[in-house]
Amino acid sequence: MNIEFYPKLQHDYENIFLHTIFNSTVSISAQVGIGTTTPQETLHVNGTLRVEKTDTSPATKITGMDAVGTVNELEVGDNLKIESGRLNATGTNKYFVANIDVSTTSSGQLFNDLDLDLQGANRSITAFRLINASHNYRITGITGGEDGRHILLINIPSVNMRIEDGITPSLPENQFVTLKGNFEATSGQGVAELVYDGSLEKWIVVNFRD
Repeated sequence: MNIEFYPKLQHDYENIFLHTIFNSTVSISAQVGIGTTTPQETLHVNGTLRVEKTDTSPATKITGMDAVGTVNELEVGDNLKIESGRLNATGTNKYFVANIDVSTTSSGQLFNDLDLDLQGANRSITAFRLINASHNYRITGITGGEDGRHILLINIPSVNMRIEDGITPSLPENQFVTLKGNFEATSGQGVAELVYDGSLEKWIVVNFRD
């Protein structure tokens, strides 16, 4: 009787073993919550987190959290660098440059709410080379200004660039305040230096080189 019962017992043990392995696999691949019963990520910790460093390898990346607490890698801008585990600025006197196409079809063409992508790909850009204009043109506003943002508009063509003061149809928060209170214009190539005033919600022309 013992001999007849043993195969069944062995079969039961095999089922228990397989069931344990299956459940363990599911648990490992599923989301795990610590301090929460509804994890939203692979590992979701509701509470403080402590990580003890076990080696002396220098850091090569930095991390941060989004609005819901998910930890992500942060993109390091061109004016920052990580050296030997330390994050450093490359210096405020280093200007990064981008080309902006301002092709014109007629003299005096308006560029209203000009989009330089200041909040996107060109966030780290300071100097903008305005290219491909074949006629004199006017700019009435620039989008994406934020308090303290500093940019240079470099007119590359031999035609005139004119910065208009408080002119629609650019939105009020995208408009300029010029030194002359009317407009500033180049005679061919020139540079306009602008700083955004968050209180006025205007671009201030702080320097203009004809």
